[in-house]
Amino acid sequence: MNRRNTRTVLAVAYAVATACGSLPASLAAQLVACDLTEAAADRLTGQCEADARRFPIDLTRADSVSDALWTGAMGTEDPSPIEIATYQYSTGPRVIVRTGAWHLASEFVFTKAGLRLAWDDGMEAPPSQTDLEIIEAARLLLPDEEGWDREDDRDCENDQGVISVYCALARATASVMGRYQHRQPAMQAVRRVIASEWPERVVAHRLMSFNNDPRTTLADVHRLFDLAERSLRDSIR
Repeated sequence: MNRRNTRTVLAVAYAVATACGSLPASLAAQLVACDLTEAAADRLTGQCEADARRFPIDLTRADSVSDALWTGAMGTEDPSPIEIATYQYSTGPRVIVRTGAWHLASEFVFTKAGLRLAWDDGMEAPPSQTDLEIIEAARLLLPDEEGWDREDDRDCENDQGVISVYCALARATASVMGRYQHRQPAMQAVRRVIASEWPERVVAHRLMSFNNDPRTTLADVHRLFDLAERSLRDSIR
């Protein structure tokens, strides 16, 4: 699909989502609004505004191995990475802005002048059926004590026949999504459950700390997945 057709598809998807009422009725105070123009055939540059601050943004058409449409950076000192992608919901595809967390785009409109992009930085994107698939895939990777890695180091490349909670989720995310996504809604749901149910077991990284805590049992791990799944079902779209 060429760039013009991609723009048309996304514009239609956005218009359908708006008509169906699936976009927020009003934007929160943490609105980020960006205006970009075409700097080259596959590059957009411009300025964003948030809380009366202005900062640059630079986007490049993503390569074919990525699920993202555009990737780039925003900010001046120590620029932050940003990705623009689509995510499938029951109402259809939605434009997602990934800036560490995932956000639904409240504006994604191509014009003759370039691209108008906006999102609420204070609101994370809701989960979809895909996130339930990730939780189920991770659960299947940890059926018994024998295969559970009790000494997680967040390096999933050195697993030798065992797997930790973090690596099970990472592997499940990559399997379902095609690549690992650190702030996938499924991953975020699991992190929130740990912080809520077992805050005393969090020392540094929530998933690693929970996994390595001597008080954590396999029953706790399975309960973690159950609670995360329940949380996702309550807010799924």
